Amino acid sequence: MRSKIGKFFFQPMSPDFEPGSGDVGRRTQKKSRRQWLPARRSPDGCGTQRNRPLNRSDCPAGLKCFTIESHTFASNKTRKVSEIQKQINEIFNNIDQMMPKVTFAHIDNTTSATKSKMFIKNPKEKYCVGDQLIVQVDAYDYLGKTKKYGGDYLRARISNPDIQAGSSGRIEDFKNGTYHVHFTLFWEGRVVVTVFLMHPSEAVSALWKSRNSWYGNVGYLCKFTSPGKQVETKCGFNLSKEDDLCEYIDERDEEYFYSVRPRNFSCDSLTEFKNWKTMASQLSPLENSLLVRSNVRVEIPQQIPELNVSRCHDATLEPKEKCKIGGKLEYPSGYVMKDIWYPKTCSMQTYHKVEELNDCMKGKFFYTFGDSTVHQWINYFEMNLQNIKWLNVYETGWSQKHLGVDTERNIHVLWKHHARPFIYLGFTTLKEERTIPHEIDLIGGNQGTVIAFNIGVHFRLFPVHHFIRRLYNIRRAIERLFQRSPETKVIIKTENTTEMGEEYEGMSDFHAYVHYLIMEIIFKDINVGFVHGWDMTTAFNYNQIHPPKPYVRNEVNMLMTYICS
Repeated sequence: MRSKIGKFFFQPMSPDFEPGSGDVGRRTQKKSRRQWLPARRSPDGCGTQRNRPLNRSDCPAGLKCFTIESHTFASNKTRKVSEIQKQINEIFNNIDQMMPKVTFAHIDNTTSATKSKMFIKNPKEKYCVGDQLIVQVDAYDYLGKTKKYGGDYLRARISNPDIQAGSSGRIEDFKNGTYHVHFTLFWEGRVVVTVFLMHPSEAVSALWKSRNSWYGNVGYLCKFTSPGKQVETKCGFNLSKEDDLCEYIDERDEEYFYSVRPRNFSCDSLTEFKNWKTMASQLSPLENSLLVRSNVRVEIPQQIPELNVSRCHDATLEPKEKCKIGGKLEYPSGYVMKDIWYPKTCSMQTYHKVEELNDCMKGKFFYTFGDSTVHQWINYFEMNLQNIKWLNVYETGWSQKHLGVDTERNIHVLWKHHARPFIYLGFTTLKEERTIPHEIDLIGGNQGTVIAFNIGVHFRLFPVHHFIRRLYNIRRAIERLFQRSPETKVIIKTENTTEMGEEYEGMSDFHAYVHYLIMEIIFKDINVGFVHGWDMTTAFNYNQIHPPKPYVRNEVNMLMTYICS
């Protein structure tokens, strides 16, 4: 099925680009339009025709071509879509079909949390630990009319404040305004059901369209350096081909980055870059009215009485085996009680003493790549593993590379931030920046090697194809790793829920939910472990990107359980 995505396209390599190894910087020579027309590539991977734009009738048989800004382009080389591009298209189309495509003329016609209703589906007289509970949500608009289509972004949770217990609920969307929320009753005693309307379907439609149609959420500045002088120029993922550009292309993984080339500087002299949120918006005033604080994360009125769950003789949820690499990414994946996480299908070990952590880490080479939420693990190690000596590096700020060594126990810990897109206000060096797939390719691996990573929050501000491409290339790198070292352990952390502040267009948790769906698809059948931040932060009810230490301790315990099992 052809995806109708408007101006969602991939910026291509120059037709004059000559493949090299790794990331290559090359100047795009400015030519007359008679010699070369600027090229743009469509979402389905149609490449460029060297000399002229094609009419749709010129498109070769069997090749999909899209009209982009009044031109149609097809590949001038193999006339085939690359395998990477095929996979990206397939995943994108899969997700795109889940998204509502709706418009509205007045906020009264959008989903209202206060007007919507919920009730228990097929209620029982008695509930036992381990039972499934289904709650039905019927969406209504502000006029009290039943919604006829789905796509609302809901978040659900059960809890018992008396024992500090909580667990998330899985949402099933029937695409007609009706939803089922699936809960597992994990504990004995009181259970309170809470369902939030995070965004109505009309806001979801606007957010999805906005994200995939432009690059205006982030501004980039690149620094070029040569003896005795420096200059800063505009850079990014999507620059005008009319400019004299330096192209930085990873041909194998089909990743790219561009910078305007300053006079009298070579493309190789690019040393640093910085970026920032522009706070610009593509949404109309009407669409933005759905994204004011009062219309975000609104609780559907409580219409379900509290349940009292019993521990029946024939129901048990006590797992026997320790959690091991190879489990599924499922939702809900467990519950929290008194600040301790209990996975659904296995047992998590707790490492409260320094000696226990040291014994687990002994002889391990531990590589971590990601953002500040994985960096919280490093902070935890710094506070609790006093025997590790942390080496100073020449970068500054929290995003600098962290390297720790315990020579007595042969422990090696490394953290590096994932490569661009990575939002950081200060200048960051580019010379040692590598994407996670390339980092994994540099690791030989053995039974003492552990690789853990996450990506997500920094990708929310960019078209989702960037996230799909990076994640798919990580998958390929893991497969290469397992070919040479099947005993290496790989752990993936999913995103945390966030504060849902005021930057809804670019930073809404809706984008993280999309990332979770993509991660489910890409890593569904590979031998890795998951630290399920998306589920755990919902269960803990920590609506902040950087949860406090008690929560981080549970993520680290889950990580250590995988490492030491």
